[in-house]
Amino acid sequence: MSKRGREMKKEVKVSLGCKSQIVQFINMNSKSACEIDVQDGHSYIDGKSIVGLLSLNLFRPLDVTLIGDDKKITNLINDYDMHHLLLAE
Repeated sequence: MSKRGREMKKEVKVSLGCKSQIVQFINMNSKSACEIDVQDGHSYIDGKSIVGLLSLNLFRPLDVTLIGDDKKITNLINDYDMHHLLLAE
């Protein structure tokens, strides 16, 4: 049997107001084992792709879908919050 944690899917909203926040967002996502999809209302991109992220409208809040181990998702959401990227729902 696998020792993997429980798989889950969580949706959050983030705001990337400046270059440093974009870099932090990509760095956190790249280090995560989670699948990360980002949507700006019309387009979906891989949340680990800087080129994809820059193709979105970054002047609006982004919808982020995280899929993976529940503990890893929780840790990533906490990182978003610590870097002031997470929007209150």
